[in-house]
Amino acid sequence: MIFFISLIVLTVVPSEVPARSRRRVVLPGARALVVDERLSALRERPDLRAALAQRLRPGRVIGVLGAARDRSGTRFLRVAVTRNTRGWICAEAVVRPGQREDARRLLQLIDETTDDYQRIRLARLLVDEFRAAPQAPQALRLLAAAAERVAERLSRDARRRLGDEAGRDRWLNFPGLDRYNRLGVTFEYDAAGDRLVYDGAAWRELKRRFGQ
Repeated sequence: MIFFISLIVLTVVPSEVPARSRRRVVLPGARALVVDERLSALRERPDLRAALAQRLRPGRVIGVLGAARDRSGTRFLRVAVTRNTRGWICAEAVVRPGQREDARRLLQLIDETTDDYQRIRLARLLVDEFRAAPQAPQALRLLAAAAERVAERLSRDARRRLGDEAGRDRWLNFPGLDRYNRLGVTFEYDAAGDRLVYDGAAWRELKRRFGQ
């Protein structure tokens, strides 16, 4: 049986784009975000065997229009992806800001994620979208720890590609930093250690917001 959620006006901005340059798009439905790419196939019908329209990336903002279950009991959400694009997605791929259970589920997904880039992206989403959730401090810790590991890995890559004569300007323009910069995660060059170091923004935010 299909249960339709009351429509509301939804303002959406593309993810991973600096705030000042984001283009606002109005979507119908209740605001939600894609978090689990393993389940994020957008299908034509609420059926795991239905035709695939596209796969939505984590962080994508969508509008929830309704819900249904297939014959096996899998719960789907009917969603608006753009003004003209509709489809069905597994409910477990999505979280709704303000829902405590969704914050708990998102933290579990972050903890299970082995890719540090994805861990940072999802942790930032939890902190921004579930600001009052008890899981937010732990998400900041996971973000900071992942960023520190990334700094070590990027240092090795940059040293190999830039050589021994590179200075701060070349280190901080290393292309490997670009996608983290889009997430708001930045690094500094430690000349004494000839390496990149995480600037510690998440640790400072943890102390400022939560006193931890």
